[in-house]
Amino acid sequence: MSRRQRLHVAGGTYYVVQHGNTHHPIFSQPEDYALFERLLATGLRRTNARVHGYCWTPQAIHLILQIDEISVGRIMQGLTSRYARSMHRRIGESGHFFRQRYKAVLIDPKHYLLKLLHYLHHIPVLGGLAEHSGAAEHTSHGTYLRQSATPWLTTRTALRLLELKDGGTEYEAFMARCPEPEDVVQFERVGSNDLRVIGSTEFLENLPRNSRTYRSKASLDQIIHTVTCRMGVERDLVLSNSRQREFTLVRALIAWYATERGVATLSEVARCLRRDPSTLSMAISRYRTRRPELFKITAMHDISPLVPIGGSVKVHYWDGAAEARDGDDEDRQAI
Repeated sequence: MSRRQRLHVAGGTYYVVQHGNTHHPIFSQPEDYALFERLLATGLRRTNARVHGYCWTPQAIHLILQIDEISVGRIMQGLTSRYARSMHRRIGESGHFFRQRYKAVLIDPKHYLLKLLHYLHHIPVLGGLAEHSGAAEHTSHGTYLRQSATPWLTTRTALRLLELKDGGTEYEAFMARCPEPEDVVQFERVGSNDLRVIGSTEFLENLPRNSRTYRSKASLDQIIHTVTCRMGVERDLVLSNSRQREFTLVRALIAWYATERGVATLSEVARCLRRDPSTLSMAISRYRTRRPELFKITAMHDISPLVPIGGSVKVHYWDGAAEARDGDDEDRQAI
């Protein structure tokens, strides 16, 4: 079976989880953590990526990684392969040092960065490794408190968000609260299933088009039926040769929803509507400017929900937005 594709969004922020195997921990000595962080810092410089938060446990790596152009896959492969080689030389073993591949989920930083950071700093507490977040050694919590210095860690983004969200609430007071149970469940799912995106509907709609290729249960016929009913026009008139403006708008909507959801190509829609593809394309461009509220993937609620197809990746949006598949195959070449 081929590997599932990864969702790559340049400039995106990801929650990345990498587990060790069952034979030995990832970190067993203090110098292991130091080695890993040196390799991470080198990788960040090479790829122009940033880390907004982290938590290292003996059996798992958790980090909030914001990439530039280089994919998460290339960054993680370079990092984990170098670390594994160093550890194998030290312990005199070979084989797989890590269990399977890393897990990664694209997050909406505006709505979820603080929640994720809160969760990461409480992982040792939730796992029984520390009594409170301040007692955990290997997280970014101390740097956020300015108790330690981590040159490769970016703290200003989260601190700025905290200031905007909580009206100037101090970081320490924010962290004193336990994570919300639903947030814990939400982020724990990242390492156990095919969750690919955590974000708002607005975040989904603003993703680059090639990162949100949809597939829907709906047929082209259902889309035509739904759009004509919602717009209050007769189906037969939309399929006729009439050039009335209201029908032109409806045809543009049908073409946009069908192509955006992966139900049909523009040429297929054009044949069904008895129109030229270029005419439909121009109508879509014109009416997306004039009536932007109609050209949103969630505007027509009567159309069947989006679902994954074949061997593609499931993209789940936690606030009820669409499931989708991504079409970007990650470049697996190590940095």
